[in-house]
This record gives sequence, C-alpha cells and structure tokens, in this order.
Amino acid sequence: MQSLERIMQDERSTLVAQYTPSKHTNSGYQSEAALEAEFIAILESQGYEYVPIKSEEALIENLKKQLEALNNITFSPSEWQRFFKEVLCRASDGIIEKTTLIQRARNPSA
Repeated sequence: MQSLERIMQDERSTLVAQYTPSKHTNSGYQSEAALEAEFIAILESQGYEYVPIKSEEALIENLKKQLEALNNITFSPSEWQRFFKEVLCRASDGIIEKTTLIQRARNPSA
C-alpha cells in the first residue's frame, strides 16, 4: 500500500512525498545492534554503501577516498597529509571549529 505524506504546505502550494510503509513492525524491545542493523539496511536500500570501519586509520582513509571522489581529484600522500593536518584536523581547533568547517564544506554560504 502506498501513501502520500504531506511534507510542507503554504498558501500557494503543497509538497507531498510518496512512500511505501515498511511491512515490518516491531512491537517489542529492539536491541541497539538490531536497530543499527535495520537502519543500515534502510540506508543500503536507498543506495548508500556500507563501509565497515574498524579503526581511526580506516576512517581517515575513507574520508580521503570520499573527498577524492566528490571533488574528482587524487591526493598524493604528501598533499593528503598536509591537507589533513593543516585544514581538517588542526591541533588548535576544538569541536565547534571542526563542526563549523564541515558545515561550511557542505554549504559554502553558511
């Protein structure tokens, strides 16, 4: 069964989204692991790729890979080290500065 959900409405227009409700309903306790697995499955069904990351090094390598793909570039090892240390992870920056940097990277007008 498909439904229409109103996302936004004003005096000039109405924006709706079509979706198919999940047939799976959970009426009891769901462990954090089960919730995480379900969330990952939902994201994968929407086209996201699951990347198992087990260490900080793997996280940094995936960040490099995603930035290269997004910007259609390839960092040399020295370029990446400089960019990572001087732009992304400056020792002088705290969590607020790093969050602001990420938000501006996603939306330069912010």
